[in-house]
Amino acid sequence: MSSNNTSYDLNLVNALFDGAASGEYVRDQISGTYSAYHENESTESPKPSAYDSDTIAQLKKREAYAIATAESGKVEDAIGELSRIIAEYPEYASAYNNRAQAYRLTNASPSAIIADLDAAIKCASDNQILGQAYTQKAIVLKAEGDQDGAFYNFSQGAKCGNEVAKMAAPKENPYAKLCGQMVTQAMQRLRNPN
Repeated sequence: MSSNNTSYDLNLVNALFDGAASGEYVRDQISGTYSAYHENESTESPKPSAYDSDTIAQLKKREAYAIATAESGKVEDAIGELSRIIAEYPEYASAYNNRAQAYRLTNASPSAIIADLDAAIKCASDNQILGQAYTQKAIVLKAEGDQDGAFYNFSQGAKCGNEVAKMAAPKENPYAKLCGQMVTQAMQRLRNPN
């Protein structure tokens, strides 16, 4: 590099490009990744809850029982209980989200998992459930090879505050991947011109 560059400049360049090459990102980079490429798209907003607080408390107890059942290895029984909750309370997003997770444990078809996650996204009444649903959907789409869908859903999950999505979104950003590769190659050529 030119001798006109200060040590500060060199340290900054190294920090930026070495971090990009190893996949390390800071929070500001994470939150800004998506908006730069999809400014006209909006994030789903949580809807008002369809149920009163007493009903929600009872549903959470039933859901906790289903989760404990799944954790004890009885995943099909858990799916049954979550399905009963959904049949009785079709606007209860958390049950869809947890049934999708249980389906993932049984290697159910991706379409069944995504259908539940789409229902959770549609019905969500808080950002935590919305973020979990987007993040789970991103993981399923990535496993199915849909990189664009994974990036979009990780980005939406990050906007809702999901920490996993915040870390994954920039790594799935196709523009960031390409730019990182190009910069890494350029830096390698500058460091080792032979």
